[in-house]
Amino acid sequence: MATGKRQLLSKGKGYLSAAGPQARFIVFLFGVLITYTFILMVFRKLAEMLQLPLFFPIALVVLVVFVGVVGTLYSHKFIGPLSRIRGIIEHLAKGDTSVSLRVRESDDPVLKDLAAAISLLCEHTRNSYGLMHEAAGELSGAVAALQDKVRRGAGGEEIHSLIETVRKKQEMLDSAVRSFKKSER
Repeated sequence: MATGKRQLLSKGKGYLSAAGPQARFIVFLFGVLITYTFILMVFRKLAEMLQLPLFFPIALVVLVVFVGVVGTLYSHKFIGPLSRIRGIIEHLAKGDTSVSLRVRESDDPVLKDLAAAISLLCEHTRNSYGLMHEAAGELSGAVAALQDKVRRGAGGEEIHSLIETVRKKQEMLDSAVRSFKKSER
């Protein structure tokens, strides 16, 4: 791995490794706390006006419902993309490169970036496999033609020409494999 890439990948060690998304989450939490505090004050006033002795249990139920609803709505932005990303990675691990990854406009921006990187990986893998498959097919065809000519007792010049074709096909395959290995680094 190149030094520049290594630095890029190791960037952000520590507690604020993704300051933008973490800041959004912290703001979200503050919003939830402020909203719940406001709801709690409204219930407290209501309890005083109606002289309800059950203020604490009601406030607890409201807290559970409020956090459940807000947590479900917020987590939907990152749980959905994560499960789609996991599915794509499972397909890639099985060798299925025909997959593509779709994200919603409302999904978390960091996960959108991750999805874009995984889509790029899928495309590159698909292209690399295609090149290697094509080169391997051409190499197999050239080897079969060479074997056929040898069986028929072809002359040295003709065999030499076919050997040169096989070498070129082998170089194509080697080039495709090297291209694929570069992307792994």
